[in-house]
Amino acid sequence: MTIGRIDSISRILLFCILLVSLTKAIPFLPVVPDTIYYGSLLGALIWLILREGLMLSYTYLPFLIAIILSVWVNEIPAYFRVWFRVMAFVSVVLAIGPFIINPVMIAWRRLLFVYTLTAIRWIVLASFIGWACRLRYVHGYSGFQGFTNQSMLIGPLGGISFIYSVYRFYLSSTVFDRYKEMGIAIVSIVVLLLAGSRSALGATFLAAVFLYSRIYRHHITRLGRILLTVLCLSVLTSGIWWPYTERLRSKMDSSKKSGSLTLTRNGLWQDRVREFKAFPVFGVGFSTVNMEYVRAEDKVNQKSGMVEPGSGWLFLLSSMGLVGFLSFFIPFTYSMYSLFRRESVGLNGYFLGSLLFLFFFHLFFEGYLMASGAYLCFFLWLLLSECNKLVNTNN
Repeated sequence: MTIGRIDSISRILLFCILLVSLTKAIPFLPVVPDTIYYGSLLGALIWLILREGLMLSYTYLPFLIAIILSVWVNEIPAYFRVWFRVMAFVSVVLAIGPFIINPVMIAWRRLLFVYTLTAIRWIVLASFIGWACRLRYVHGYSGFQGFTNQSMLIGPLGGISFIYSVYRFYLSSTVFDRYKEMGIAIVSIVVLLLAGSRSALGATFLAAVFLYSRIYRHHITRLGRILLTVLCLSVLTSGIWWPYTERLRSKMDSSKKSGSLTLTRNGLWQDRVREFKAFPVFGVGFSTVNMEYVRAEDKVNQKSGMVEPGSGWLFLLSSMGLVGFLSFFIPFTYSMYSLFRRESVGLNGYFLGSLLFLFFFHLFFEGYLMASGAYLCFFLWLLLSECNKLVNTNN
């Protein structure tokens, strides 16, 4: 499919979506009501359809069908407001996800993806500067959170910024640009360490392995030299970066004392497994839990319906069963495999594949996959749209 031209109204809508999405990440921005947030996404979708019509991409279409089925076959308590959740989620994924496409949408989402990556880098850089200047705003109840809502968000954003900097390093044509990207990559790693998120750190490391294994797939010796250099530099500079791992070390010490590295997740994971065993086909209902099988009741707010899933993959499995899980997991892993195996996707494909791999691992520990109001949900579905486009182009 050819790339369409973005008109002035589409550009205005793009910046509106970019801004309202950032309100889900940056607490200093004005709070945007849900009607404006989801309404702006639907408005952008309608305008883009009116511009160039629409085509359905069937890759994730079974997933949308599975959402309806999981709600239809279950009796879900009213406080979960499940139909509102469905409509909110659908408004996000239809506007920025890989479900509806046309030439203008492809160009529009591509530009939104680039601007979102740029915004993430600025958030990470500002968070580092705030920490260096000892601003109290960058520390929250859960530790270092930078200029975001919480430490569990600034961690993966630091990882995304690092991977993006490595990608731009290999695109740079001047020495100055390469040193600039190296500097941003180092800052991103520092922010990642300060956040103290083990899942984000592990996901970033694996994403970097994915990216470098593809870039140097035909130059194994050179890759070995790079790894050896990084290892030696890490050891020689350990006196500099080791103090920044204080929060990580405190978490590891607590885990050792408790006898489990996943102490904070064990109860939630057990709840999700119990729900899946009780409702293995369609789950307990889209983005909800069944209180009869929940032991960690303090993680469910029965007034607002807010749930702490503990794991994106397990929550998908428990709330939508095997039907919903497989309808998402199969195309997700297929895209990741395609971006890993195909040399025709080039550096851009390897970059997208590494981000996809970052989320693949991170979703084992965080449950934002179906949380339409979460910033990482917004970015993930925007990423899936980019990956789906590239994979289909290279078929």
